[in-house]
Amino acid sequence: MFDQFLHDLTEPNHMVGHINYFLLIVSMLMRRMFWLRVFAIGSGSVEIVYRSVFVVDPVSVVWEALFVLVNVVQLVILWIDENHHRFDEDEMHFVDSMPASVERQALKRLLAIANRRSFAPGERLITEGEAVKEVLYLTSGIAQIEANGRVIAVCRPGDYLGEMSYLTGAPASATVVAAEPMRVLAFEQKRLHDAVARDASIHQAMETGLNRNLVGKLVRANLANAAPRSSPA
Repeated sequence: MFDQFLHDLTEPNHMVGHINYFLLIVSMLMRRMFWLRVFAIGSGSVEIVYRSVFVVDPVSVVWEALFVLVNVVQLVILWIDENHHRFDEDEMHFVDSMPASVERQALKRLLAIANRRSFAPGERLITEGEAVKEVLYLTSGIAQIEANGRVIAVCRPGDYLGEMSYLTGAPASATVVAAEPMRVLAFEQKRLHDAVARDASIHQAMETGLNRNLVGKLVRANLANAAPRSSPA
């Protein structure tokens, strides 16, 4: 039995069929829908050749041709969506902050639940000790982070505000005040939690964005702590 298995596995006529299954498995490993479609088309195309030349089966050829056609159409739709959707200035800032591995379709769905907000200098965005209702993505301007009446950090475009309360559910650990005219994308926490729970692509986008932002803030904090301080007079 094992010898027969090896023979079937390595028999030249069967190798084309093996390639089909290999490409199909690879397609299932793809995290981006674009590449999943590409490998699925490759798998279906190989299967059409296999069922047309090596194991003649017209019915299977028809079904595989439909499979390939559907994936080609979906790939074209995906390409159009990825390359022809127009983002405004604030949205484009958010999109550019994400790595290329995050699909634009996911970012478009995520931005659909965002509100645009503007803040004047001195206006308070978040108050220490109070519940935080939104996650804010800073697209322009500078925000001061204050705790116990003193400025402990500064946030710039590309930073998130209120993300720790979003992740932990705890009240704000600091106050955030606009240091100059600011614009933000505001994600209401409940809507964001719901979107992340039902959409794996949005979950990946937010997880990636928040992780990158947290790393950036830690690096800036470490650099600030390591900076030489002048001795008291």
